[in-house]
Amino acid sequence: MIQNPRSIAGCVLLALCAVLATSAIVLHATQQSHPQPPLPEGYVVPGPATARGLAPKMRAQQLPTAASRTFEVTFGSGDEIMSGLTEFAEKNHITSAHFTGIGGLATATLGWGDPQKGGVKTIPVTDKCELASLLGNISLLRGQVYVHAHAVVSFSDGATKGGHLVDARANPFVEVFVVTTDPAPARASQ
Repeated sequence: MIQNPRSIAGCVLLALCAVLATSAIVLHATQQSHPQPPLPEGYVVPGPATARGLAPKMRAQQLPTAASRTFEVTFGSGDEIMSGLTEFAEKNHITSAHFTGIGGLATATLGWGDPQKGGVKTIPVTDKCELASLLGNISLLRGQVYVHAHAVVSFSDGATKGGHLVDARANPFVEVFVVTTDPAPARASQ
């Protein structure tokens, strides 16, 4: 006998809901019968933020953008990251974007922002390290492409350094994903 496909889908959905509900009940009962031991001093169980109203100066606005473009930019050993990202943005007519990246570095110069002095205090990185996190944006500054990046690097002992990325040499490589937030450049008519 051929059955209605909607009836079969409904039965499958109902069975799935029953399995999920049973799983939730069993999990709740297990948690109640096997409470976790108290955490040591200085530890917390991470969870969702429950307090509200603790960021009264926060501002948000939806920005109008065209469809974004996403690029994977890969740097090889010895390539200088900031120079390469600037050149990449110029060649692709990118004036508004954000990016993330990871990889390995031979050397780098980080910077700690000092607004009273109007610059960054340099933090030299002379040892091979991992580029654990690279975050930044691309914009225009006085009509020129400006790449603003922050980085965290980690060393073989787990120590880290972070700050503005002034310069960095890839080793063996660095991968950066760039997502534009500006309209794509108009193509010339053929």
